[in-house]
Amino acid sequence: MGFSMKKYFKFLIIILLVCISYAKAQEILADVTCNIEQVPASNKDYLLDFDKRIKEYINNYRWIGKNYGDDKIKVSISILFVSGNSDNVYNAKVVIESQRPLFDGESSKGKTTKIFRALDDKWEFVYEKGKPLDHEERRFDPLTSFIDFYMLTILGFDADTYEKELSGTPLFERAKNIVQMGASSNKMGWKKTAGSTYSRWDLNEELLSAKMVPLRVGFFNYHYNGLDIKSSQPDLAYKNVLNALEQIASVKKNNPNSILVRNFFDLKYIEIAEFFKDYPDKSIYKKLIEFDKSHYKEYEKYLKD
Repeated sequence: MGFSMKKYFKFLIIILLVCISYAKAQEILADVTCNIEQVPASNKDYLLDFDKRIKEYINNYRWIGKNYGDDKIKVSISILFVSGNSDNVYNAKVVIESQRPLFDGESSKGKTTKIFRALDDKWEFVYEKGKPLDHEERRFDPLTSFIDFYMLTILGFDADTYEKELSGTPLFERAKNIVQMGASSNKMGWKKTAGSTYSRWDLNEELLSAKMVPLRVGFFNYHYNGLDIKSSQPDLAYKNVLNALEQIASVKKNNPNSILVRNFFDLKYIEIAEFFKDYPDKSIYKKLIEFDKSHYKEYEKYLKD
């Protein structure tokens, strides 16, 4: 009996260690919030646990099998439901953001930098309460494929910032497969659009375009060779960030409607202005205005100091 109990406890310990290891292997830590005020009263009960289920779908899954330990990618997802009907068909607008830690020694402990943001107002899907949300990347589902697309895209952005140049490409390729299935489904938001209108197709196409390689290289240098060494090597960090911004601005010049360029500066302009606050030559802010005229007011504040 004693031997059996010993084996039993040994088995429990092994299971516990496996569970702990598996939990640490999750790459993403997502927070999900939902606003269901615009949904008919008859549908609201069906959506009460929607945020919890999406959160579990993301956080309890090994997306790429890497162990991020305590440095998981933090993702926030805000979902605004705009309609719902008796067939459980819903339309929603979604804001998705991600950030990663800064790796610049003790001085950066607890600090993060924003990596990705998307405002997607074309999410249409069927949601049946209690129905399992399965991870089947090769089968298109308007609900889960939307989440899969953005999580793979976020993981790709994250990889592009500190592993090596263009290391996010395999993840963007996986996201491309989802985009192509979505485009064939005739659901909103998956097909290529004209002009500056946003779509998942356009975002993914840019990420895999040769024209955007200088931007992605600049994105890597801005983070890995800039933000991540600011405290330890400030002069080199200033130089590398300035060069990175020049690379990104060159892409902007040739691609004025680029989603990636617009998102970069919208997400980073305050961070960029703050980054150079101790730079000895304040005329650097004139250079930043040349790179990013849409946020000139922020840069002018530092010129006046």
